Amino acid sequence: MINWPQSLVDKIARRDCVVLIGSGVSANSQDDHGNRPPTWYEFLEKAKSELDTCPRYVTQSINSNKYLESCEYLKNLLGNRWNEIIAESFQSPGYKPAGIHRHIFNLDCRVVASLNFDKIYDAYASAQTQGTYIVKNYYDDDVARVSSGIDRYLLKLHGSIDTPNKLIFSTTDYARARNKYHLFYRVLDALVVTNTFLIIGCGVNDPDIQLIFENYRYSYDLENHFMVQARPVKAPQKELLLNSRGINVLEYSSANYHQELTDSLKELVSLVSDRRDDIASHQNW
Repeated sequence: MINWPQSLVDKIARRDCVVLIGSGVSANSQDDHGNRPPTWYEFLEKAKSELDTCPRYVTQSINSNKYLESCEYLKNLLGNRWNEIIAESFQSPGYKPAGIHRHIFNLDCRVVASLNFDKIYDAYASAQTQGTYIVKNYYDDDVARVSSGIDRYLLKLHGSIDTPNKLIFSTTDYARARNKYHLFYRVLDALVVTNTFLIIGCGVNDPDIQLIFENYRYSYDLENHFMVQARPVKAPQKELLLNSRGINVLEYSSANYHQELTDSLKELVSLVSDRRDDIASHQNW
């Protein structure tokens, strides 16, 4: 089981924590046939298989974990078929929420940020709150509400499968979004500075982790974010994440479809609930 740091438990209890979820969270879900949503790598391999002949540079890019670059190549090579593959991978199967979604929701953080296009967590949170859970995409005009509002928010950093033409999926998409929707990235920067992030379901090489956290780390010299990772994580990788991005790694076993992570999050919900009771009893807000 993950040994959750008391500082993280306290931050979540006080709702000063943003949970950032990636494709590894969605990978716990299944459709009616037992199929799971693809990870970044699996999706890229599926898209690559649609090509009659795959250029060598595409394979090299995928194998080097250069996912944004790989998406750029494949999007250009596949044309209109690209959006169809996205829908087939993330929307059409009808994936159902898993235990990990329930535990993340039960942490009751004010903001959950999602790197996923699918709507698995969106649908679960909406159902649990009778539709009062507010979903904001990076391109929404009033996205600043996320940093100052009192409601519960799901922040879609890459957009939603509902609007495939606005998905951030490549280096060009990122560059365009950062220029056109600069207000959103100011909001995201504010959240990174004022909250502790708990990162779940993202890889150590995930490009989003670099883009979101590196400027923050060198500007503020803080080391208060956490990322769960299946062991083993090499010591140099841990050191790099801490020194360059301010992220502490918490390891767990990947056995049985990462069951230990789900169990550990269930325990975290209990720890946070106890801490909230303690805060309330002492009026230590």
